[in-house]
Amino acid sequence: MAAKNYFMPKKGINPIKVLYQERHLLEKAYDFLTITIQENTLFVKGYCQPSEYSQIYEYELRFSPGMKPKVFTKKPKIEYHDDIHMYSSDNSLCLYYPKDFSFTDRLHLFNTIIPWTHEWYLYYELYLLKGKWLHPYVDHKKI
Repeated sequence: MAAKNYFMPKKGINPIKVLYQERHLLEKAYDFLTITIQENTLFVKGYCQPSEYSQIYEYELRFSPGMKPKVFTKKPKIEYHDDIHMYSSDNSLCLYYPKDFSFTDRLHLFNTIIPWTHEWYLYYELYLLKGKWLHPYVDHKKI
C-alpha cells in the first residue's frame, strides 16, 4: 500500500513531525487557540482584543510545512484596502515583508506569526482611529 504524499518527507523534513511540533509549541504558549491538523495543514483558530474598548477579532492561521503561513480574519469581515496591509489575492494579513522574512523549519509560529497577528490587530485599531497605518511598512505596490 502506497503512503500518501503528505506522509513523505520533503527535503529531509518530515512534515507530520513539523505539524505536531508546531501544535505542541502553540498549545504550550497559548490557551486561547483551537488547533487541528487535517492532512498536511495545521489550522489554528484564535481571537484578539487589542484593548478593552476594541471589538474581538477572530482569525484563522493556516500552515503547511514548506509553505508560508497565512492568517485570515474570520470575524468581523475586514475588506481589503492597500492601507491596512492585506493581500488582495486572498485577503490574508500582511504580517511581514516577504523579501526580508522567509518562514523556515527553524522558525516557529508561536513566537512569530501569532504575536505578529495580534500586533496587526492593534495597528488596525489605530488605523481605524487615525486613518493611517502607523506601523513601519513597505508599500504593497513595491512587493
